[in-house]
Amino acid sequence: MEDNKQLYILAGYDEASEAHLCHLQNLLYEQGFVGTHTKNIPMHITLGSFPTDREELLKVLMQRLSEEVDSFDVTFNHIGIFGGAKVLFVSPDMNDELLSLKERCSDSFHWTPHTTLLIDEPDVIFRAAPYVLHEFKSFVGKVNSLHLYEFFPTRHIMSVNLRDTRLTGRVREMAQEEIPECVQVIRESFATVAEQFGFTAENAPRFTAFATDERRLQYQYFIEKRPMYVFSHSGKIVGYYSLGISEDGSAELSNLAVLPEFRHNGIGAKLLEDCFMRARVLGRAKLKIGIVEENRVLRKWYEQHGFVHTGTQKFDFFPFTCGYMEKMMF
Repeated sequence: MEDNKQLYILAGYDEASEAHLCHLQNLLYEQGFVGTHTKNIPMHITLGSFPTDREELLKVLMQRLSEEVDSFDVTFNHIGIFGGAKVLFVSPDMNDELLSLKERCSDSFHWTPHTTLLIDEPDVIFRAAPYVLHEFKSFVGKVNSLHLYEFFPTRHIMSVNLRDTRLTGRVREMAQEEIPECVQVIRESFATVAEQFGFTAENAPRFTAFATDERRLQYQYFIEKRPMYVFSHSGKIVGYYSLGISEDGSAELSNLAVLPEFRHNGIGAKLLEDCFMRARVLGRAKLKIGIVEENRVLRKWYEQHGFVHTGTQKFDFFPFTCGYMEKMMF
């Protein structure tokens, strides 16, 4: 038995991701699928296996990684079966951060990043899979920790957190005197979209990057009474959104914006979560948004947060197609 022992480095998730993955696994447990996989360890992606005599070296590596590697997002889009049809798993898309972390832990090939939900005989796996298929929807998780284990029997050796690069700050209501600063945030944020897709003040004068000014926001604030919110970091406004309230019981999310130099820190998601909360408080059954249809990355981001694409429309004054999405609030 001693000769079969191995050490494993596992990539772990933040609390929300762990809860989401545990929910999928618990659905199987509730249906009587127990499996032979190891219980009572964190949901994880296995990054590498090693002989037991490398324990001290792996401890040093884990500590170094905790000091040098940032936590990062992964997008779960896949359900799979492998291992002779004995393993049911969910799998994230490969990205640069995950591949780099894998390469720093192990140089082995033929690796499929995955999180196991169930290990059992093929007939059991095939009976269990439909329950996961029915419940599974694409979602964004976060890898934020590493665990070192020995198997078997199970021995937890150490865990470390990856660096947390999220900015401190909060979402709050915009103050009237902050309108000029918010105009700048909106224009700078949407300017990157304009540059990416070739929009200019000449061919798209009504696009947000060019049409937003203090007079427009003042009209929305004072006349339309539109709620406006900002993400403030160290006294600086770095994110913004507003809510348009419709008579049909819905709300419209407008101008969600994050300054380019502050992106990829979770600010957009925090603004979106705040928007969901406020729309529900206002009793809005549905939240609508309009996007540049050609911006596939943005559309996918909204879909990952529960929005459904509902249609498109073409206007003569825009050199792009307007896409429409919505999310039910209750």
